[in-house]
Amino acid sequence: MAVTRTPTTPNPNVVPVQVTAGQFLHFIIDAGGPIPIFSFASDVKGVLYQAADFPGHPMARYEWLHLKNPSDFQQGENLTLGLTFFSNANYTYTVELFNAAGLVSTVMKISYTGAPTDVENESFMVVIS
Repeated sequence: MAVTRTPTTPNPNVVPVQVTAGQFLHFIIDAGGPIPIFSFASDVKGVLYQAADFPGHPMARYEWLHLKNPSDFQQGENLTLGLTFFSNANYTYTVELFNAAGLVSTVMKISYTGAPTDVENESFMVVIS
């Protein structure tokens, strides 16, 4: 069975982030199942996070920030979320753009449903300004 992918806010494929204006990305994974399995990777730095890296794993929600630390800034960085459905039937992946004042916009929000043998990847490129 193939993964069913349902965008609420579609992947824009390229995400501009004005780091000079204090913008950064906020990531959320809502997991429907007992043990979420995912990885979040950069084509520049390799794997940045896996589900098991988060204190309290397994959880129903995982959140992290990216581009808040100047050492994270990589022009043209491709970020990829890899999802495994072995023990979870569904996930919702949300990426938000924030600044010091709060939420600027929802960059993307996509729900996925799959069978235990399924995997899915979602990627986008970050353009720093």
